[in-house]
Order: sequence, then structure tokens, then C-alpha cells
Amino acid sequence: MRLLPDGRAVVSASDLRTASSCEFALVAGLDVLLGRRAPAAAEHDPMQERVAALGDEHEQAELRRLSQAHPGRVRTMAVPSAEPAALAAAMAETLAALTGDVDVLAQATLFDGTFVGRADFLERTPAGWVVSDTKLARHETVPALLQVGAYAALLAEAGVPLAPYGRLVLGGGEVSDLPLAEVMPVYRARRARLEALVADHLADPAPAAWGDDRWLACGACPVCEAEVTAHRDLLLVAGVRRPTRRRLLEAGVRTVEDLAARTDPVPDVRATTLERLREQARLQLEQESDPTGRVRYEVVDPDALRRMPPPSPGDVFFDFEGDPLWRERGSSTWGLEYLFGLVEVDSGTPRFRAFWAHERSEERRALVEFVAYLSERRRRWPDLHVYHYAPYEPAALLRLAARHGVCEDDVDQLLREGVFVDLYAVVRAGIRVSQRSYSIKKLEPLYMDAREGPVQGGAESIVAYHQYLQARVEGRTDEADALLAEIADYNEDDCVSTHLLREWLLERRRETAGEAPAGPQAEPVAEVEVSETRRRALELEAALRALVEDVPPAERTPEQQAVALVGSAVLYHAREDKPRWQEHFERLRLPTADWRPAEGVFLVERVEVVQGWHRPPRARKDRRTLALHGEPMRGVAVAAGTRVSAVYAVPGPDGVDAEPLHAHAKSPAGVEVLEAKERVAPNGRLEQTLVVDELQPGPLGHEVGPVALVPNDTVSSAPLDRAIAEVAQAVRATGALPVGAGTDLLLRRPPRLRGGAPLPRVAPGPDGDTDAITAALQGMDDSYVAVQGPPGTGKTYVGARVVARLVAQGWAVGVCAQGHAAVENVLDAVVRAGVDPAQVAKAPKHTVDPAWTALRRADDLAAFAAGHRGAGRGYVIGGSAWDMTTEARVGRGQLDLLVVDEAGQLSLAKTLAVSLATRRLLLLGDPQQLPQVTTGTHAEPVDRSALAWLAGDEAVLPPQLGYFLATTWRMHPALTAPVSALAYDGRLRSQETVTARRRLEGVEPGLHVRLVDHRDSSTWSVEEAIAVRDLVEDLVGRAWSDPGPPGSEDPLRAARPLTSRDIVVITPYNHQVGTIRAVLDAAGHDEVAVGTVDRFQGQEAPVAIVSMAASSPTDVSRGIGFLLDRHRLNVAISRGQHSAFLVRSPLLTDLAPRTPQELVALGAFLRLGEEAVTTAQVAPVLTAVP
Repeated sequence: MRLLPDGRAVVSASDLRTASSCEFALVAGLDVLLGRRAPAAAEHDPMQERVAALGDEHEQAELRRLSQAHPGRVRTMAVPSAEPAALAAAMAETLAALTGDVDVLAQATLFDGTFVGRADFLERTPAGWVVSDTKLARHETVPALLQVGAYAALLAEAGVPLAPYGRLVLGGGEVSDLPLAEVMPVYRARRARLEALVADHLADPAPAAWGDDRWLACGACPVCEAEVTAHRDLLLVAGVRRPTRRRLLEAGVRTVEDLAARTDPVPDVRATTLERLREQARLQLEQESDPTGRVRYEVVDPDALRRMPPPSPGDVFFDFEGDPLWRERGSSTWGLEYLFGLVEVDSGTPRFRAFWAHERSEERRALVEFVAYLSERRRRWPDLHVYHYAPYEPAALLRLAARHGVCEDDVDQLLREGVFVDLYAVVRAGIRVSQRSYSIKKLEPLYMDAREGPVQGGAESIVAYHQYLQARVEGRTDEADALLAEIADYNEDDCVSTHLLREWLLERRRETAGEAPAGPQAEPVAEVEVSETRRRALELEAALRALVEDVPPAERTPEQQAVALVGSAVLYHAREDKPRWQEHFERLRLPTADWRPAEGVFLVERVEVVQGWHRPPRARKDRRTLALHGEPMRGVAVAAGTRVSAVYAVPGPDGVDAEPLHAHAKSPAGVEVLEAKERVAPNGRLEQTLVVDELQPGPLGHEVGPVALVPNDTVSSAPLDRAIAEVAQAVRATGALPVGAGTDLLLRRPPRLRGGAPLPRVAPGPDGDTDAITAALQGMDDSYVAVQGPPGTGKTYVGARVVARLVAQGWAVGVCAQGHAAVENVLDAVVRAGVDPAQVAKAPKHTVDPAWTALRRADDLAAFAAGHRGAGRGYVIGGSAWDMTTEARVGRGQLDLLVVDEAGQLSLAKTLAVSLATRRLLLLGDPQQLPQVTTGTHAEPVDRSALAWLAGDEAVLPPQLGYFLATTWRMHPALTAPVSALAYDGRLRSQETVTARRRLEGVEPGLHVRLVDHRDSSTWSVEEAIAVRDLVEDLVGRAWSDPGPPGSEDPLRAARPLTSRDIVVITPYNHQVGTIRAVLDAAGHDEVAVGTVDRFQGQEAPVAIVSMAASSPTDVSRGIGFLLDRHRLNVAISRGQHSAFLVRSPLLTDLAPRTPQELVALGAFLRLGEEAVTTAQVAPVLTAVP
């Protein structure tokens, strides 16, 4: 930043970057320029100097490449002085050069009077000028993308014709092109915010004050660190999170000293949390008062130390080094673990070993060698353990094993047998330390001297690794070797630190509990047990991998890619199930305060015994009835009738045994929820009282209450796995893909019609889509038709009429989807389309008194089909993917057509499995609405939905692959426009003869943005809840008319007052659902439907209100990518027929995202707001939540 003599400020991309990460740091820097604050002492940073020098070399290498590609047509611009006149002249020279005969401009000055920059390169292309920037990093970064967007915006404003993309030339030589349409809105928002900050602060004579709500403070940068320390801020206390800090501040607790002295309760802060933070503050103050600064500790739970295993000479101390943003060309998988480092101590002195990986194939080899090393070492020392700090290492090993399809059972056995020991969990459960952080480096003063060496942190390790890769590419072998040695030294220090921490913890155990008794002689390590079914699946997967493993992903043919997908699908369900079990065992290891939020988990706060242990008549076990008061995690209520498992604190009651090192144990006895009562607490959290029936786990009764209830539902995937295995076995036997609709889908092959004909075109008229789709299905064998139906376009209506026509011709049709409700909805539509209900059947799960034939059980599907087949009649059967792959219900190839509804949510693996039931697939859905939910790690994208796989990176299904229903009958044209731009590349239009006739008195149709100020809200905001209430009260009673098409005289469409039932409220978080529900109910609007977006898919209302809840990106729960996901926003906004109101904090877009993916999401969100018909700041009057 530079201040001009007239008082104006000239800013640059670096200021944009500073303001995006910490606004307080920016205004503090402006204070330095104004003489209000002393400049911080400059620190010599050799690492940064090396990075800058290498960056310059990388830029020069790109200049040489461009000069060779454009001989005589590359011009390097002169560097002007910093005076405004010189900058303006340089900008004029840049614009003149761009109209000349050069192809490339290097170091072009860009200046618009208040923003200045120097573009590395401007390159002429047929699509327009491309802004190109060189970055030493080997992947895209948010600052780099914003810089390109800034320079592109300056050129666009000057009238320069630009290509629709910007370009980054990365350190490895890879070129990354990025869509400017998604980047430039972020730049515009960031620049507007930057200029507002600067202008406001220039107008204020006072220096920036810590705690001023006018700007956001990150709390972690050097500028904030100094202020946090100077003001004794609560952020100094380990474990204080921003929402808790806000509640403490509201209660008058402002400093570390205040917290250490606080004895009174604090509203909305649990007593146990307050006690833990108070004691932490007290201990930190003790260290501060000590002139020597000696780090203190307290043992708070001797049992946590007692549970540590006894040391073994074979123990290993392990640490990963990895780059989360590394990506192999042609692959969608991110991250590379480039170093598996460990220390052995059996010789008496630490000895370091390293397994390196610089490519994806080397990562696989390193994993195999590491697991083999541990297996061999365990044969010698069966009692060994692998110590690490924080849960990353075992989680990464599980992810790598799944990614590469090797050593999965070996890693599972290591984890199941408790070989890995997380010392972070031990510390958090058993020790309190007088440091601001519990990172291992902050604990090291307790047991080791300060480290030395150029690499001092994980981020520096990644920077050094990027430098190593660049040096290797450029042939600087000595420098590359030196950098690798520095990384290894840093990793070795981490491993040694882990060893010394273990020794220190053992010493604390001896102090509090004496020497641990010698355990039993360790048994020899058993061989990994693998079931015969799994062994066959592993062999099958390995056989298919072998067919393509020598071909890099970017070089595969469609056939090779399809073979890879089939191979990865073989164990798809096993890998999807694995994270659920991982989370379960993690919960057993950790204190409940450290549990990650998970649906289906209920935290018990109070237990009442309704009826003690007793044995009912004819029962074989004793049982008791409890009333459990507490909170369901993620705000998802536990329903009556749910079967769950009880979790007890260690030591558990009789019959409930814990694994070594575990803080909890799961009861083997079942628990059923008999009653469930809900209430919304004053802070908006959902609370429940569950009356449960618990079986006695052991021979003796006990009086101990559980600390939590956890899910125990498991569904066998055996029929799906068998179907996928059949396809894989055919590939293994022949080396080629079998002919079929499912394999056509995997190949992304256009639907195969007889004679090679293309898909029939859609003719004008109301039946055009139905005619074309029906003709396509009739004209093909063993292939598919895909139909993308955006909100309100009538995909179910069209699909049902296609089915009705084919059933009339004697076709056997099946319907399946991700859930039973979707299947039953299609069956309802099929009956409405004219199919005899006697020819439509399913075992109902959701529908009461269905219009179609209700079977007693799914096993009756076969008899129903046989009866109609024998009579020569067509029929429709509905069921789940399990039904369609269970041969006793639906035979292989039995169906002429299988309709997959919501095919934008059914994985490729499941779609391949169900395809064996049919000759043809009709895929109905929309990949731009709610996506396929996946939790596992897969080597290939078999977890993508069928329609998302076909669409690839396109928002709209390519016309050669299927049909796009381009007309919505739901949304007014003014609301359709922003939805179309957000999700459909502007190709969705509205049926204006119907939708444009809708009127809501005094409300303009379209999207409206309402900005509500609030701070530190993560998953709930009272301010937004009250703003929603105010909107509802303003809207209810206004005249609403939906007359339908011209000439319609339906009396039900007559104008009437808008009611509460005509409004839906959608929010990303269950916590905000509860908050809004409480506020609306208190105002008498209990008929307004409130829920998360998945509740409303397929529904509509005249008005939709969307509450975003989170205050800023730093507050967002589950990541900004989840909150701003365009699929979820699309579904939420498109529920509205006339208008939608987006309620959010203005700060939600005021910090730059962390990753390029988040930046693209933010850009789309900002572009959505730019298309709003109104944007207004509202200031709701706060009232207590009922």
C-alpha cells in the first residue's frame, strides 16, 4: 500500500491478500504508514528469500519458453516509478502494446488510479488475451487466483478483450486454466471491502483498536498475536474457541485473569467446559508469573496414564510428512504422503528410518514397505506399539490403503489390536499443561531442548518439499539432496520428540500410580484373518487393477478407465462402511469433549432410572428402563423405535469391557428407544429426553448410567457386491467389458441405438420430451438414456409417461432409487399416468394406503412379476438397489427397463450393480441438485453419481449423452434467472405463460438478499432467526395469486392471502433449524415448514427463505465448501415459486477462502448475490429465544 500526497491510498494484490486473511493486520499496517503505530521489527527469513529467488528463476524460465514459442513477438515492459503519473503512463503504454503486433507482454503495469499491479505475462490467444502468472507452488493457491482475477478485472474495465479463463504456470511446469467468471466476483467483493476498510480508517483519526467490531481479526497472525498478548485476550487460553469466547465476553469475562477467577456460571457455556477453561487459565498464569517461564503440568486423570501400554524394545515412533494439495495429472485425488518417517529405539539410541514417495505409484510402494516393516518387526516383538501424536497417522494409513487397494486388512488389524497409540489423546485425557497450545512442539519444553534446523514446522516442510521437486526438475541435484535432508531432519526431530514424550508420560504414570505391573507374555502375532468372501473380492480387484495399473490416469482410454472403475467398485461398499467404524472406535478412545459431531450419536447429561433391573415374563435377560436427558449431536433427533448401543465410561460395568487405552466401552447388549421427547433450549440447541429399554450386558446388574448412545445399524451389501463381482469376473475372464447398459454408462459412451442412430430430437409441443425418450428406449438394446431434470421441470412427470407407454406395450419395468420415498413417488406418478394399479407393485415403506398394489414383503416381487409375465402383460415393480440385485426378487436381465430415480444421488457402483437386472436404464435426476453422499476413500471415482459421471465437469448434460429438460414450471422467470446462472450455465428457462402470472402483493419476484450483522456464530444465529421471523410476519397476509395458464379458471387458484403454510425456511444446520423453529413458534407461525435442504427436495412453496447461519468463513462448521455448495443452494432457492430470500451475515464473504475449490464456491455465491433484485441491510431487534 502507498499513500499519495492528496491522502488517497493506492493498493495492490498483496494488500488484497492481507485484508482477505486478516482485516486488523491491514488497518494496523495502514497505521504504520500514517505514523500512528511503530513498524514491527523486520525478521530475516532465509526460507522466504530462497522461495523468492526460486520464483524469479521460474518466471525467467517461462519467459524463455514464451520467447521460443513467439519469436520476435515478446515484449518486456519497463518498470515505472511509484508516482501516480508514471503509473498512469505505464498503463497507457500497456494498453497501446496490446493493440499492437506483440503476442506476449511481460511485466505489464496495470493501474486504474487506486489499484496497481504487474502481470507476469499477457498472452494473445484466439479467445482473447490471457492473464498468466507464474507460481513456484505445484498447485493453485487462493492468493494466486485472486491476483490473476484482479489483473483480468483491470484489463476488462479498460476494454481489453479477454479469454474467459486466467492461467497459472505452476512450479512443476503444469499449466492450470481457471474460469474468470468464478474468480472475478471474489476479486470485486474483496476489493470493495479493502477500499471500504482503507477509506473508513483514513477518515478515523484514531489508530486501530483491538476488539473493534468494524474489522475481522484472525487472532493468529503476528499482528494479532501481539494484540492478543497485550490485551490478555481469552484467545491466550488453550481450548477457548470463538463461540465460547463470545459468550464469555458477554458475561464480562474479558481476560485470562478474569477467566481464572470466574466461579459463577456463564450462560450457554457448560459447567464442565467452564471449569476446564478456568483451570487451564489458572495454570497458564502460574507459568507467566514464574520469572523462569517454566512450563507446568498437572495430572488430571491418572487412569488415562495407567491405560498406556508397557514399553517394548520394538516400539516405533511415527510421523508423516505430506502435501494435501498435491495432485497427479489426470486424477481427481488430492494429497501425497511424501515421507513415512519413524524412529526405532531397540538399540538404546534413536535410529531414524524413512520411506519416501515422490509420485502416486511410489506412495503405494512406501505403504507396502512400511506395513511389511511393521509386520516383520511384530514377529520379533509382538508387544510393540506405534506411537504418534494426533489421529492423523492411522487415518492417513486407512486412506492410503483404500486408495491403493493394498494392505487394507493389515492396517485394520493393526488398529483393531491397538498397535497404534495416540499420545495426543493420552495428554488431552490425563494432563493439563500451562501452554497456549497442546501441539507437540509446545509440550517439548517439558522433556527436551529447543530444536535447531531450517525447517521448523509442517508448512515449512511442504515449502521445502516443493523446492526439492523444483530443484530435481531443473537438475540441481546437490540442492535437491540438501533440501530432502532438511525435511528428513525435521521429521526425525518429530519422531524423537514423540519418543521422549512417551518416556515423560511413563514417568508421570510411575509418579501417580507406581510402576505398571508386568503384563502377560505377548502372544505371537496372528496372521491377518480374511474371510473367504473378502479374499475373493481382493483377488478380483487386484486382477482388474493389474490390467490398467501401468497406464497413468491421464493417458487411459475410455475402456481402460471403465475397467479401473469396475475394479474399484468390487469393494465399494466395504470402503464406504469403513469410516463409520473408524469414527466409532475413535469415540471409544477419546473423551466425549473431543468427539467429532456425528448424526445418530446422543450425549447423555443426566440419567433417571424409570424401572430397575427386572426380567419380564418369557424374557431370557434382565432389562431396565432409563430416562436419558441430553443432546443429539448435529442437532439430529433420535427417533422412537431406534435400536442403538450404550457407551459407558471406563471402567465400565459388569459385562462391558474396554480395549486398552480406550476411554469408553460399548455395551454388547441392545438398547431400544421407547419414547423420544424434544425441546429447543434457549441457545437454540435441540435437547431430548429418551426413554430407553436396556438389556443387561453381564450376569450382574449395575447402577451405572451410560454417557452416550451410538448407532448400531448395519445393512448387508452382499447382493450388490455379488452383482458387481459378476461384472468384474467377466472382465477378468475376457479382458474386456461385457456389453450392457451399466458398462455403456462407465464408458461415457453415447446411448447405442440400433444402426448407430443418434438420440431422437425433442420436437416442439407438450409431449416432445416424452416422445423422444420413449423412441430412444425403443430403439436401443443394452444401453441407457439419461435425463437431467432441474427443479420444477417435471422429470418425474415425463418419466412416468414414458413408463406408461412402454408398459402398454408389454414391457417389464423396475423403479429404484437411493430411498424408498423416491421410488414410491414415481410409482404414484405412474398410476396417475394411466397404468392400472394392479400392474404396479412394491412393498411399501413410506406410503400409507398406496394407489398401487402393496405387497406384504419385498420377496413377493418375483411372484407378482411372474403372474403378469405369464399373462403377457407389462408391469412395474419398485424397490431398493438391494431388491433389484437380489435374484430371488428380481432376476438378472428380467426387466426391459429399469428407471433409476434421483440418479444424481446414486453412486456409479450401485448403478452398475442394479444394471444387471435390466437391458436398458433410464437415469432420471439432476447432478446439480443434492449430490451423492459418500464417506469412503476409493481409488477411482465410483462414488460419483451416475449422472455426475456422465456430465463430467459440465453443468448441463452433453446432448449426445442424454436429454436436458430446459423448462421449469415452478419458478417465476425472475427467480429462474439466478438459479440458471448458478447451476445450469444460463440454459434453464421458465414457462412464462404459467410462472410469470404469479403475483405477491408488494414483493418483486426473484431473489432478495437480506444482510444481518452478527459475530462468532457457527451453526446458529439468533439474529438471523429473528430476521426470518420478521420476513414471515411481513409476508403473511399479502395477496398471493397463482392463476395458472391463460384461460384457467380453477377456483383453487383464486387470489388469496399468503399464509404461514406458503413459506418454507431452509438452513444448512440442524442447530439453526431449532433456533428458527423456536422463534417462529413463539410468534405463532408454527405452520411454517423449517428444515435442512434434504428435507425439501421435490417440494415447493410460493416463498422460500434461506438462512445461512454462520457469521464468517472462520466460523463455518464443516467448511465453507459445504455452506456455499452450489448444489445445496440450488435446491434451497429453487423451492420458491415466486421469490426467495437469502438471509446472511455480510461478513460471510469478507475473508478469502482457504482453497481454490472454496474460492470457486464463493465466486458462484457472490455472483448469485449480484443477480438479486434487492439487497438490503436489516437490523432485527434481538429478543430472547423462547
